[in-house]
Amino acid sequence: MMTLMNMVRGTENDLPAKEMIKYWNHEPGTLKLVRASSNFIYTFQWNSKHYYLRFTHEEDNSAENIQAELDFMMYLLEQGYETVAPARSKQGKWIETLSTGNGKYHGVVFEQAQGEYVPLEKMSELQFQHWGQTLARLHNFSETYAPSTPARKSWVDSLQFILSVLRRHPEEHKALKEYERIEAWLSELSFGVGHTGLIHFDFETDNIFYMKEKSRYSAIDFDDSMYHWFAMDITSALRDLSKQNDEESKKNIDHFINGYRSVKRLDDEYIKLLPEFQRFSDLYGFARLLRSLENLDVSISPEWALQLKSKLEGICDRIRDGFHPHIALKTITENNWYACTQLEVSNEQKTVFPVPVVYWLAESAYCGMTPLALYADEELVGFSVYSIDPEDGSNWIMAFMIDQKYQNRGFGRTGMDALIRTIKAEHHCDKIVIGHRIENERASNLYTSLGFVEVSRNEVEVVRELIV
Repeated sequence: MMTLMNMVRGTENDLPAKEMIKYWNHEPGTLKLVRASSNFIYTFQWNSKHYYLRFTHEEDNSAENIQAELDFMMYLLEQGYETVAPARSKQGKWIETLSTGNGKYHGVVFEQAQGEYVPLEKMSELQFQHWGQTLARLHNFSETYAPSTPARKSWVDSLQFILSVLRRHPEEHKALKEYERIEAWLSELSFGVGHTGLIHFDFETDNIFYMKEKSRYSAIDFDDSMYHWFAMDITSALRDLSKQNDEESKKNIDHFINGYRSVKRLDDEYIKLLPEFQRFSDLYGFARLLRSLENLDVSISPEWALQLKSKLEGICDRIRDGFHPHIALKTITENNWYACTQLEVSNEQKTVFPVPVVYWLAESAYCGMTPLALYADEELVGFSVYSIDPEDGSNWIMAFMIDQKYQNRGFGRTGMDALIRTIKAEHHCDKIVIGHRIENERASNLYTSLGFVEVSRNEVEVVRELIV
C-alpha cells in the first residue's frame, strides 16, 4: 500500500501518468485510471491492443526491486508458465523513471493477461483444483530459480519493515507483542528445499485469470513476491475462503489443496500451520496500512482521500482487535493447581458453567481425564479438561472456561484453537466432541464458528462434533 500522501499527489489531474505514458507507444486519449493502491494502474491501447501502465513513487518501491520482479516473471515465461509479459519503452527499457517536483516515479508496462476473471463464488470444483495446481507449478519453478540480479526481499526483510513501522508508533503495544511472537515462531520453522522459495504472496482471484483451453490460470501482480514458506502463499490464496468457514468453503479449500498436492508435495504439518501464517499476513498488512496513513496533510487532501483514510483506519482497528497473546496449554502441577482453583466465570455465567475448577481437578485425578491450564504469555487465563471415550475413541472436551478477568479479549477462540490442535496432535483422533447448555449462546456461536456441528440435543444440553 502506497502512502495516502503519494496517492493524492500521483492522481492529481493524472499528471504523472500523462508524463509517464510518453515513454511508451500509445494511442492518444486511451489512458484511463484503473486503481491506485500499492501502485498506480492505468490502461491504454496501442495498435488496438490493451496494455497496462504501472508506476509507483520511489518512496513506495525501488527500481531495483521492480527489476528483480521483472526478471522472475520473464524466467517464468521462459519456463512456459503463464504470466503477463512486460513491454519495452520507446528507448528499449523495461523500466522508465520520471522525475517530478514531488520526487521520482518508476514505471513499467505489461501486456493484457490471458484468460478470464472468475469470481470465487462462480468457481467450479475443477477450477478450484486448477487454482491449486497453478500455484504448485509456480512453487516448483521457484525452487529452480537462480536470480542474476539482486534477490527479492524475504520474510526477514518484511519483519524488519514491520518493526521499523511499529517503532514509529510506540502506542501499538499489542502489535509489537504480536511481532515478537511471530518473529520467534518463524525463526524456529524449517527453512529449506521443498518448503520455501520465492512466493507470489497475493495469489487471490483478483490476480489470476482462467484459461479454459489449458485448464489452468495465468497470474499477474508479482510486486509483493518475497522469499517465504510456500504455505504462506497457500494461506494468502485461501484467505477469503477461510473467513467464510462454511461447509461449501471447506470443500472448496479441499479441492484447492488436492489440486496443489497433485503437482507438489504438501505436508500435513503445514496445513495445520495455515492459521499461524495468516497471523504474519495480518501483521504485515497492518504495518503497511499504518505506514500508508503517515504524514497525510488532511488540510489539503480531497474528500475521497479523507474517506479512504477513515476506511483504512477502520481496517486497522479490526486487525488490531485480532492481535492477542499466544495461548499455551500447560499440565497441572503442584505449582499451579491452586491458582487454577481460583479461576472463575462471571456470576451470570455460573448457570451455564456451574461446576468449579476444583471439582474438575478431583474428577480428572480419579477418572482418567486430562486437565490443562491455559496461559496467555505467562498469565493463567483459563482451564480445560478433555477425555477419551473408550468405546469409539472420540475425544470429549469436558470443560472449557476463561476466567472472568480475561474474557472478551479473544482468548476463548485462540484457547479453543490451541486445545483442538493439541488433541489432534496427541491422539490423532477422528473427531472431537463437546457439549454445552442450550442457553449458552456464547459457547454455541464460538463452537459453530470453529466447525463443530450439532449432532444431538435434549432439554438441557447440545452436543456438537468436529471431524478432524
